[in-house]
Amino acid sequence: MSEPIYQPVVSAGDSSPLPYPSTTKVRHVGWWLLGLFAIALLIRLTYLAAKPAWMDEISTILFSLGNSSRLIPTDQIITLEQIIRPLSLTPGATAADSATYLLAENNHPPAYFVLAHWWMMFCHRLIGKTDGYASVWAARALPAFFGAIAVPVSYWLGWTSFRCRLTALLCAALMAVSPFSVFLSQEARHYTLAILMVMGSLGCFVLAARAIREQRAIGWLTVIGWIAVNALGVAVHYFCAITYFIEGLVLLYLLVRDCGQDRWAGLRSRWIRIYIVALGTAAGALLWLPTLLNFYGSPQTTYITGSRGIGFWLGPIAQSVAGGLYAILAPVSNGYGAVAVTTIVISCILLLFGYVPWFVRMGVRSLKFQWRQPDRHTGLLAVGGFFIMGNIVFLAICYGAGFDITRGHRYSFVFYPSIVILVGAMLAPFWTEGSHLFRQIKLPLVKRFISGRSFVLTVLGVSFLGSLVIVLDRTHLKFYQADRFVDFIQAESAYPVILGAQSIVGEQPSVYGIEIMSAAWEIQQQLKKDVAARSRWQREPRFLLLKKDLIANNDSEENLRDLVRSVSQPFDPPFDLWLLRISPSLESVGCSAPVRGNKGSFSHSHYICNGA
Repeated sequence: MSEPIYQPVVSAGDSSPLPYPSTTKVRHVGWWLLGLFAIALLIRLTYLAAKPAWMDEISTILFSLGNSSRLIPTDQIITLEQIIRPLSLTPGATAADSATYLLAENNHPPAYFVLAHWWMMFCHRLIGKTDGYASVWAARALPAFFGAIAVPVSYWLGWTSFRCRLTALLCAALMAVSPFSVFLSQEARHYTLAILMVMGSLGCFVLAARAIREQRAIGWLTVIGWIAVNALGVAVHYFCAITYFIEGLVLLYLLVRDCGQDRWAGLRSRWIRIYIVALGTAAGALLWLPTLLNFYGSPQTTYITGSRGIGFWLGPIAQSVAGGLYAILAPVSNGYGAVAVTTIVISCILLLFGYVPWFVRMGVRSLKFQWRQPDRHTGLLAVGGFFIMGNIVFLAICYGAGFDITRGHRYSFVFYPSIVILVGAMLAPFWTEGSHLFRQIKLPLVKRFISGRSFVLTVLGVSFLGSLVIVLDRTHLKFYQADRFVDFIQAESAYPVILGAQSIVGEQPSVYGIEIMSAAWEIQQQLKKDVAARSRWQREPRFLLLKKDLIANNDSEENLRDLVRSVSQPFDPPFDLWLLRISPSLESVGCSAPVRGNKGSFSHSHYICNGA
């Protein structure tokens, strides 16, 4: 691990000096990687359980435990314990149960959930839970670990792309402090494992691009490894298939270019082996097609569709830009009060109108310089082409198919590693200062200069501050904030509370009550850790989950009216009724007209019911 590693002075076949002179040394790479991994893990584990679990995390925890959402009683008034029953440990549950219930009720492949089940059971045996419920910390610790593992994998991908240890270390350093990686690492979701799969596939893709340029075939181990990683990637997240499609488009461009020089190039061994990878990848992906089609059109997939208004045309572009920026920075955008709002405005202005244009200008300068270096050209062509094609494919899906997959930013995991690698490559010339272009850098907005290395440290520092913004929950990346909604219910309710929601059941499999379960879980967490929280409730809230069966065509609203009429001890009227995403007329059973609103992204209707 301690062997010093020196950068080459000239590239093969070229006598011009590289931007990495002989005085630049990268010593003790192994120790650097170990330190960066430790920093990444520490950041990701900091305040890991502080933020409330939102509905997608609740879904992950539920199925990871080997439970079914059908454990929730429907069409009746139930207790807090009953509504969160799927989040409790079930004796005898197995990884097979996790996969079975997931495929029956949700629209995700099972690989991550099986791993998460084993992990959750291990953590339960290791640390124990006296209340019998899942540990949010344990559920988030596994993605945090995968997020930290991405640091050494980034080094490998950077080295594979540019054959430069300095560039590879800068890629690893950026991954360690990237706000987007920290955000995904602190959620009980499968995206950090999916990122590892994307990075593995992208590394094989770069190896293939390099082999094509050198007119040789990739090794059989690379072929087998590439197919295996791609197959596992689809079993982690279906959107990994988009990664493979993007790689295919770039390879198609390389094939056309290769055939322009050799009309029979497409029949050479270098391309035959890539065809084998394509066939193996397609076979691995098509195995999941029946499962995926079974969920098409379900309530769990329709949220990414919308009307074709002005937002339909502007939203994907704005969200794509914002998603890309979150890879390297995260502005403060979450806060209340004069001081917080002032901080938000100032930080956003400085970042968006000062730092970002400056960073982009320096980045363009560096990448143009790197493009002219023969041994950097292939890596930039492959990774840069992948990034550009990835954005084109995303916009084509948004505008062509009408599915806005740029919402929420998390789906950009498909090409996020390419951003990290490109920025790492961009920073390398500034660190070595091998050209006058990178020795003195003018600061934005002021007439002062800094060195190239200071510029690199500034970029990493801004990313680190952004990761702290994520850790401290000072930015709006989460869709749902159950703590804000629960606090709002407490503030606006004068009587005992009943919280209700509707679950739509149709021909496609569906999961019951995830949204109301996330609010109930937050109530349970507050009651457990805060004795004073009990005094803010008239009584412990009750819940109801209405089942709207599209096949049986039952009248869920009439069921609701019957339930309101039948409310009895300890909830004699009056009581506050809160309904999520539905707003039926309940005047006939003694309830007020609904007051509609949205708090923490929970769309709700508030009634005060005095009895019929």
